Amino acid sequence: MRAQAHCVDGVLDVDWDISPIEDMFFVRDAAAERTSYDEQLKKLAEHCLTRVDPEFPLKVQPGDILVGNRGVGWGHGHDHAALALKAVGIGAILCETTGVNFKRNCINHGLPLIEIPAIFSKVNTGDTLEIDLDTGTLRNISRGLVQQFVTYPEFILKILDAGGIYRQMRNEIESKNITARQREGTL
Repeated sequence: MRAQAHCVDGVLDVDWDISPIEDMFFVRDAAAERTSYDEQLKKLAEHCLTRVDPEFPLKVQPGDILVGNRGVGWGHGHDHAALALKAVGIGAILCETTGVNFKRNCINHGLPLIEIPAIFSKVNTGDTLEIDLDTGTLRNISRGLVQQFVTYPEFILKILDAGGIYRQMRNEIESKNITARQREGTL
């Protein structure tokens, strides 16, 4: 993937900085109110990182890369923050440290999160970055820097390729249902 960097310094709390806790309550209640998934994502995108930068949702282009310092995704294990980042258009996250629950939530929603020591000092907002998840290579095209990182295991790469674990499971179920119907002669 190749995209522009958006650098955000400081600890980014899940329920405060990334996506307000009120949005988590909105998502929780949306099913009962029959709010569509797309409408939920739109609301999450509108508020994503606005407590850090009120214009953030307007600056992000689809696929852009969030670059954080230490403590990206700190706080509770609520997954609305990962959804908000995905909804606003972030295609990957690079940071120095993160919370394990936040990292897993990002992966579950198909959003690669990569921890790289000292990354924040090597990237500026607007830099063009290229990430190769298969080889564990990050290139800062704007600065001419290349950095290696620990790659994900194959099963995580498959989850990310599918767009998240929920899509991966849905695809597998649909594939098995089609195969079963083919064997039964109903397809």
